[in-house]
Amino acid sequence: MNRSLVLFEARRLLRSPILWGAVVLALAMAFAQRAPWLPDMTMVTIDTVTASTIVGAAVMIVTNLAAGRDRRHGLPETLAAVPGRAAARTRAVIVAAPVVAALAAAVMIFLHLLVVSLSDTAAGRPDIYEALGGVALAALAATAGAALGRWTPWLIMPPILIFTVAFTMLGNSRGEYGGWFLPVIPGHSVEWGPRPTGPHLAYLIAAAVLLAAVALLRHGPRPVRVVVALAALAVAVPTGAAATAGAPVLPWTVPHFTPRLPEQVCEKRDGVTYCVFPDYLPWIPVWVEAVRPIVSAVPREAVERIPVVRQNTVATAGEMRDPRTWVVWSTDPAQHRTLLVGEMAAAVTGLDDDDDVCDGLGRARTVVALWLAARAGTVLDIPETWGFPGPDDSPKGWTHVVLGDGGAGLSMPGRLYGTRYGAAEVGYARRLLARPDAVERVRANWDTLTDPRTTVEQALPSLGLRSEFPATVKDETCADAR
Repeated sequence: MNRSLVLFEARRLLRSPILWGAVVLALAMAFAQRAPWLPDMTMVTIDTVTASTIVGAAVMIVTNLAAGRDRRHGLPETLAAVPGRAAARTRAVIVAAPVVAALAAAVMIFLHLLVVSLSDTAAGRPDIYEALGGVALAALAATAGAALGRWTPWLIMPPILIFTVAFTMLGNSRGEYGGWFLPVIPGHSVEWGPRPTGPHLAYLIAAAVLLAAVALLRHGPRPVRVVVALAALAVAVPTGAAATAGAPVLPWTVPHFTPRLPEQVCEKRDGVTYCVFPDYLPWIPVWVEAVRPIVSAVPREAVERIPVVRQNTVATAGEMRDPRTWVVWSTDPAQHRTLLVGEMAAAVTGLDDDDDVCDGLGRARTVVALWLAARAGTVLDIPETWGFPGPDDSPKGWTHVVLGDGGAGLSMPGRLYGTRYGAAEVGYARRLLARPDAVERVRANWDTLTDPRTTVEQALPSLGLRSEFPATVKDETCADAR
C-alpha cells in the first residue's frame, strides 16, 4: 500500500469544508432538536446519531468525488503516464476516507452527548453501541461513496442514495420495512424496550468493509478482494438478521401489547410522592419545583390526600385525571408543566373526584383550583370550546402536549383537565391572586371552600371578595353530559 497516497487522501478529506460544514450543521441540528425538552440520554443518543447522517451524506459526496476523480475531465489519459495504478488510488481512498469519516462523526456525536450529559436534569442512559453505530454509519457512507465512484460514472448517484436513505428515515422511521438492515432507525419509544444496537453496530461495520471490497473489485476479482467481500457478506447478513430479530416490538403489530418497562421507584418531596422509572430520577426536582406553589398554599392535611404522581408512557396512561408526569418533558412551561399543575390543583381540591365535568361550574373549589394553578405560573383563560379538536387546530385556551417519543399527544381544554369553568370562576380566581392575604384565607377556610356544596357566591366573604361577575350557568352541553 502506498502510504504517502493514503496520507494525501486523508489530508485532503480533513481539509474539506463540505465535511466540517456538515459537522457544524449536524451539531446545530442536534442541539436545536433537543432544546425544547429535558434531556433523556437514551433518546438524545438516538437523535444525535440521526443528526449525524448529515455528516454521512457529506462524506459520501466527498468520497465519491475522490474515488471517481480519475475518470473525469480527461484525467484517464493524463494518469496513464503515472506509475501508480488506479487500484492503488482506490485503495488509498477506501483506507483514508472511512477513518476521516469516523473521526468527523465521532467529534459531532460525542461532543453533543458530552455537553448534554453535563445538565443537572440529564436522565436516561446513553447507549455506547448506539453512538458507535453513528460512527460506523459515517464509515459506511464513505465506502459507499467510493463504490459508487468506481462503478458508476454519474455524480447524481450519491444524492439519489442520500435521498433514498432520508426517505426511509422519514417514512419508515421504525424499520417496519427492511428491519434493522436499514442503516439508521431513528424512531423509538421507551415502552418498546431496548434496541439491538450491538448487532446493528456489527452489521454496519461489516457492510462498510463489504462496500470497500466492492470498490476494489472494480479493478478485477483478485483473491484477497473476493475473500474479504465474501467474509464481510457472511458477517453482515447474520448480524443484520440478528438485529432485526431482536428489534423492539411495535405496539400496533401485536394484538395485546405489553410495555417493557422497569419497576418504578418513589420519592416523597414536600409531602407529595413521585413514582418514576429509575433512569428519570433527575427530573423529580423539576416537577417538585412546578407544583411547590400549590402544596405550599394549602393545609398539610390536604397535601397528604394528594394521590401519587406517577410517571406514565402512552401505553400506561391509565386514568386521564390522575396527576401524572411523562417520559418526555417540555422546557416550555406552557406545555407539560401546565398539564401537571392543572391536574395537581384539581386533585388537591377534590375536583378530580367528580364524574361530571360540568360539576365545577359555580363551585367555590373551582375558584380555589384556578387560583392554585395561577400561583404555579399558568395563565388563567377560558377555553373557546370543550370539543376535541386535533393538535394542529386547538383553539384558544387549549394545551396540546406530547406524551411520548412516538408522537402521541393529549389535548387539554383549560387549566383543570376534566373540569369545566367559566368567566366568573376565572374572574374571581384572578381577584384572589391579587390579594396578599389569599393564602391565609384559603387555609383558614379550606374545608368549606373545597366542599362540593359550597357555591362561589357563598365563598366570596371568606375569600375577601365582593360579588362582581355574573354566575356561570350550565349550557345545553352540560345538560347532555348529565
